[in-house]
Amino acid sequence: MTDTRTMDLDQVRAAEKRAHWNAVRFAWMSLVAFWIIASLSIATEFDRMNVDHPPLVGWVTEGSSILMTALFAPVMMALGVRYPMEPGRWLNSLPWHVAGYIAYVAIHVGGMVMLRKLAWVVAYDGTYTFIHTSAFQEILYEARKDLGTYIGYQVIIAVALALEHSRLETLMAREEARRSHRLTLKCGGRTLRIAADEFLTAKAAGNYVEVRLAGGEHLARMTLADLQKQLGEAGVDAVRVHRSWLVNRDHVREITPTGEGDVAITLDTGETIPGSRRYRSELEAAA
Repeated sequence: MTDTRTMDLDQVRAAEKRAHWNAVRFAWMSLVAFWIIASLSIATEFDRMNVDHPPLVGWVTEGSSILMTALFAPVMMALGVRYPMEPGRWLNSLPWHVAGYIAYVAIHVGGMVMLRKLAWVVAYDGTYTFIHTSAFQEILYEARKDLGTYIGYQVIIAVALALEHSRLETLMAREEARRSHRLTLKCGGRTLRIAADEFLTAKAAGNYVEVRLAGGEHLARMTLADLQKQLGEAGVDAVRVHRSWLVNRDHVREITPTGEGDVAITLDTGETIPGSRRYRSELEAAA
């Protein structure tokens, strides 16, 4: 017999791994775009001010910084997965992120300077000078910029995790519907599990769906498409009859044309809902 808890935990870990690498790939693509834009901008400014400069110097200086950030990006994202800054956990997570930020500054600045010194020796036959005022001021300047990067990456991984968790919740709700023939509805802070055969109709309401059941009505945060898939997994013959309406065909009593191909659908409860010509063939095909 399959251990459901183990299976669910494996799915969560797989979702977090996808979120991690999706966020890393997004960061890498953003860094490449920034490298190109920043390097071209530096070259333009030098030409505009008639400043004599080594060839491709902007590409080298910006590239050294971006390369070190790209190398550390997977670590920053991994910290966001392992120690999320969310209510109830942020206080325990904060020391890890402080340590991660300090490590990022040290690796970024140290590696960037080392690469630039190497480039100056190999390509420009000279010595690269990083400290122009004082070491403290230079490092503080870089650390301020790095703080923005670190926070930005934590936002990116938080969004990636939210998307993957939402996707996983949808898949697990379908699996639950298939196993137990019950719907999983997120209603505010509650999660309701309701017998699927109680379903009558559903109406789209912005980012929510008004789910009407034999025992009452609930406002759930989902789409009609997701609800229809859940109902299908639970064995309910739910059909889309309108852009904003879904109905349990087993409760349809009468379908009356209203003109121009549209219909009025009357349920065995006496309720009447609209049906559009766009979905009429789908309704009739399900009959």
